[in-house]
Amino acid sequence: MPVEKAPPHVVFLPLGTPEEGASLQEWLYDSLRSAILGGRLPAGSKLPSTRAMAEYYSLARGTVQAAYQQLLSEGYLQARTGSGTRVSEVLPDPTLNAGYVRRKVVAAVEDKRAAPDTPWLKRLAQIEPIFSRHTLPSGLRAFFPHRGDINAFPIDLWRKLHTQQLRSSRLNMLLDADPAGLPALREAIAGYLAIARGVQVSPERILVLGSVQQGLDICLRLLAPGDSQVWMEDPGYPGARQLMDISGVTRVDVPVDRSGLDVDEGIRLAPGARLAYVTPSRQAPLGGELSPARRLALLKWAAEQGSYIFEDDYDSEYRFIAKPIPALRSMPGAEHSVIMAGTFSKLLFPSIRLAYLVMPPQLVESFTRVSALMSRHANSLAQAVLADFIHEGHFDRHVRRMRKLYAARADAFAEAAHRHWRGLIEVPEIRAGMDIACGLQVENEQDAFARLQAAGIDAIPLSRYCVSPRGPGLVMGFAPYEEGAIEAAAKAVAQALRS
Repeated sequence: MPVEKAPPHVVFLPLGTPEEGASLQEWLYDSLRSAILGGRLPAGSKLPSTRAMAEYYSLARGTVQAAYQQLLSEGYLQARTGSGTRVSEVLPDPTLNAGYVRRKVVAAVEDKRAAPDTPWLKRLAQIEPIFSRHTLPSGLRAFFPHRGDINAFPIDLWRKLHTQQLRSSRLNMLLDADPAGLPALREAIAGYLAIARGVQVSPERILVLGSVQQGLDICLRLLAPGDSQVWMEDPGYPGARQLMDISGVTRVDVPVDRSGLDVDEGIRLAPGARLAYVTPSRQAPLGGELSPARRLALLKWAAEQGSYIFEDDYDSEYRFIAKPIPALRSMPGAEHSVIMAGTFSKLLFPSIRLAYLVMPPQLVESFTRVSALMSRHANSLAQAVLADFIHEGHFDRHVRRMRKLYAARADAFAEAAHRHWRGLIEVPEIRAGMDIACGLQVENEQDAFARLQAAGIDAIPLSRYCVSPRGPGLVMGFAPYEEGAIEAAAKAVAQALRS
């Protein structure tokens, strides 16, 4: 510290040394503030200029300027032209300024936030969310499932429709929209469902959302309060299972076989469940259909118990051997108990983030209110473009084109598996969808998965979809990969597993 005598018209104080970890700006601010509050710098005292202060304490001038500025903003100092910087005549309440909050409060708050203790956060900490940044695949490596070919999407046409919506005469599209969804899109969805899924529904019973996950979240909040029991397919879609786990409901894992969800076993395990999650048209991940007898049994159970069925109709349009199976919601008596969910992320491209619910009439108002409270409304501009895309016939043509393309790639995948994977992986008949659950003919699923990862192959172990133990397997996608890429990747799989 310098020892020369301070000029008589300004005040220099011995300020000590900074604490370990504290910045010089914080040290100077705290020291001057303490001196003012303690009376060592009385009201009206003149402080040195920032240049003189910087030289006296061997600081950067910018550090001094920042400390002065904070003290000025909090009312400890006053700066007047011609009289320099002085201590304020009337000091602020020290408990109401930023310096006090930063030093006395923020640290304690940060300590509490570092260790959250709510039941919801505790449950969340126990899972690795399926959609987290750590679980998304990097690039387009075969054979990652659950995604289509975005390169085949008619992006130029979509851009044209998007541009049309941004004309100056349509700027109202940039304002807030109906929380239930644009009327034009709900009308388009209703028309599509009547033809493609056998579902007769008025547009007023359709709710447009950002995702099927959001729809299931609303169902769990409204229809399964507290620790209500909810049926979940086993194996089943991990995203639905994780959402149930963090919501606090009592998840009841109901086994799935070749005929789909075992309804009798579900009734035995939890006859009074408030909600049942099912993928009846193409079971995720096994790919089978819920048999007619079990469909009737499921509807009968829901009617008798006053319970609801959440039908996740995620990619049933891609059926290769015949027309798509009608939705569960299309069956007689289903309109009061089945909540049908569909998504455009699988049919168009993932980032469109548009989905819909077909709701029983008694749920329309409450679900719309909750959706408006949670997210206001889905992206209205994307809704308008999609409505035009459907009304002008582009959607139907695109789905038919992709169905044909995916069927050819499913054949190429099956043929490559037959040539290269004998004794390694058993691929069942591929009748629909964008991926297939395959049986591993090796003993250790995790070892096989690790070998494939090392070889640049992305697949998902079947065990990630299961609660009860099941034979080793892999869920493998084929839809986004061209025939040549499928053949090359199939050889890499064989080499990795045989090594």
